[in-house]
Amino acid sequence: MRIVTDVAALLQGLLDERMDRLARETGCVKRERKFSGSKLLATLVLAALENPKAVSRDYQVTAAQLGVDVTENAISRRFTPGLVAFLAGALQAVLERTLSVDPPPVKLLDRFSEVNIGDSSTITLPDEYAEEFPGCGGAHGSGKAALKVQVLWELRRGRLLLILETGRSSDAKSAIAERLVRADSLSIFDLGYFSIDRFQRVGQQKGYWLSRLQHGTDVYAGGDKPIALHKYLGRNARRGVVDVRVQIGKERHPCRLVAVRVSPEIAAKRRQKIRQKARDHGRQPSREYLQLQEWTIFITNCPEELLDWKEIIVLYRARWQIERLFKLWKSYNHLADRDETASAARQMAGVYIKLIAVIIQHGILLMTVWPDGRRSLWRAAASLRRWIGQLLAVLDDSSRLQRVLERQRQCLGKSARINSRRKHPSCFQLLNDPELLEYTVA
Repeated sequence: MRIVTDVAALLQGLLDERMDRLARETGCVKRERKFSGSKLLATLVLAALENPKAVSRDYQVTAAQLGVDVTENAISRRFTPGLVAFLAGALQAVLERTLSVDPPPVKLLDRFSEVNIGDSSTITLPDEYAEEFPGCGGAHGSGKAALKVQVLWELRRGRLLLILETGRSSDAKSAIAERLVRADSLSIFDLGYFSIDRFQRVGQQKGYWLSRLQHGTDVYAGGDKPIALHKYLGRNARRGVVDVRVQIGKERHPCRLVAVRVSPEIAAKRRQKIRQKARDHGRQPSREYLQLQEWTIFITNCPEELLDWKEIIVLYRARWQIERLFKLWKSYNHLADRDETASAARQMAGVYIKLIAVIIQHGILLMTVWPDGRRSLWRAAASLRRWIGQLLAVLDDSSRLQRVLERQRQCLGKSARINSRRKHPSCFQLLNDPELLEYTVA
């Protein structure tokens, strides 16, 4: 399979001679007594894949498996600003290798050329990096220095686009939201990326978009003035659903509005959260905003013949897969964890090491479990750790490495499969049969 060859190339890229040159250029390696740049990179990244909380002893053991005999102290001395610069360059080289697989058959996704979901996650950095990566001064835990990881994930082929930005940067102006789209593709972002300009641009490129409606956006339903949305929805609901053509914003951009009334219990929980958040910020929520919590409101340029209201809900829910990806990276790979007692360089190096590790991990998961929609990336990632030793043993031999990866593909593909559920069906089940959606309209 092509993906096996691609993953082998991704792994062997850690040993590429370009990494040796980069290590010398950044001052990370001045004289190759023990470590070359490539062997050092492979040691750090593969140790982090096997144990995300790796310490100097773990790095020493991994180095020995790669044929490098060094002490723990020698490893510790490597965590310098030069190593940080080297890892930053290595990360960019890894990001240039875009991996994807042939899409498994998924009925709802197959209506589009691509289905892209986007979101970001912020990692707090040592204050010493505030000039390079300014944060928000403590807002939302971002601190003086923070790195924002912007991710665009194509759900049919599994391809990741990952872009690093400062913690202070705006989601709505991120490169993942500004990029060109393919004709007949679907883009799904949360409200942080809400932009009528982007909706217009995607439509001009013959693409589709789906979003929640940003509160405060003017909505027109044929008249010269914006409608009172809550009253309008109440008058036009049919069995708890409103599905109409409207215009939004001062630009009067045409789109489709789909609103579904939620249960009183859900509406009450939403209002409680809103009131609490408003109190925390010394504000009072508006009456209209509280009233609108009775509804889940979507806007899209997808026509009715392409998606009905249930399919819109299912696709928007699929956006939560990227939240699960971030949870995997943060809870399982400990991407955002750092030892604040360590030097700033060691903490920053740890972030870059783990970023490279999760990209390689994603490539292996694409190879092993993506072809089966009934997959659990979490289970596959847990099983992957057991294979790191075998990968280390054959990393410098392309043919042997591919044979190990092929065995890995066969084993993980079976062990990471999840069963179908009658109650609370999985995302894969819903995408294949939206009628399974457990959504009772009020």
